[in-house]
Amino acid sequence: MDIGGALAELRQSLGSRGLERVEECLRILVGQQAPAYLHDDQEPTRLFFPGISALPWHDSSGLAWVAEMEAAYPRIREEFLALREADAVFAPFEDLYTKELGWQGWDTYQLYRNGTWREEALQRCPATRRALDTTPHGPRDAMFTVLNPGVHITPHTGGVNLLLTAHLPLVVPPGCGIKVGDEERGWEEGKVILFDDSFIHEAWNRGTRQRAVLLWDIWHPELTPVEIRALEILMPRFHRYLMAV
Repeated sequence: MDIGGALAELRQSLGSRGLERVEECLRILVGQQAPAYLHDDQEPTRLFFPGISALPWHDSSGLAWVAEMEAAYPRIREEFLALREADAVFAPFEDLYTKELGWQGWDTYQLYRNGTWREEALQRCPATRRALDTTPHGPRDAMFTVLNPGVHITPHTGGVNLLLTAHLPLVVPPGCGIKVGDEERGWEEGKVILFDDSFIHEAWNRGTRQRAVLLWDIWHPELTPVEIRALEILMPRFHRYLMAV
C-alpha cells in the first residue's frame, strides 16, 4: 500500500489536522511500526488503530442510538421471522479473511457486506434498514444470525479494533451464552449488547431451540469524526491489501 499517496489524498479532501493516528495505523498495517496492544486477550492482528481504549465489553446504556434500536426491536423481529417463514436462504457464516473459520450450525442472512446493501434485503427488511441507519454503523457487515442447538462457536478474534460488534437479540432460548475476554454474559431479547471482537470471544447454544440475533458493527466511540471519515475512505484499500497479503 502506498502510504504517502493515501495520506496525500486524505489531506487534500479532509485537511491536515487530526490524521496523526490514521497515519500511525497505516504504518502498523504495512509493518513499518510495531503495534502496542493494550490487553493480553486482544488480538487486532488484521488492523490495529492506536490510541483507543481496549475493553472487551462496552456499556451501551445512555447511547441514543441504542434506545432507538431497542424501540425498533418488535419490527426487526417481525422481519426476521418473516424471512424464516418464507424459507429465505441462511448460509453458513464465512469469514472472508480466514476461510478455516466456518462453523457448521452458525447460519446468516446477509443484510450488507462491506457497507453495500443486498437488494433483496432492502426489499424484505425496510424497518431493519431504517433502524441500522440510526446507528454509527461501520463499513463491515450486518446480518441476521442463527445459532443452532448444540453449536459452539469456538474462541476466535475478529482482528480489527476500530470497530465494535453490536447484537440485538431477537430469539434467546435458555442455554445460550457468549464470552468475551474472560467475562461470560447472556442475551436478553430486545436489549443491545456491545463488545470488541478483536478480543478472543466465543458463543454457544446448549439449549434445544435456535438462538437469533441481528449482528452489525459500529465505529469505536473514541474515534473522532475526521478519523471516521478517513477510515471510510481507506476501508476499501484496507480490504484489498488484507486480501492480497
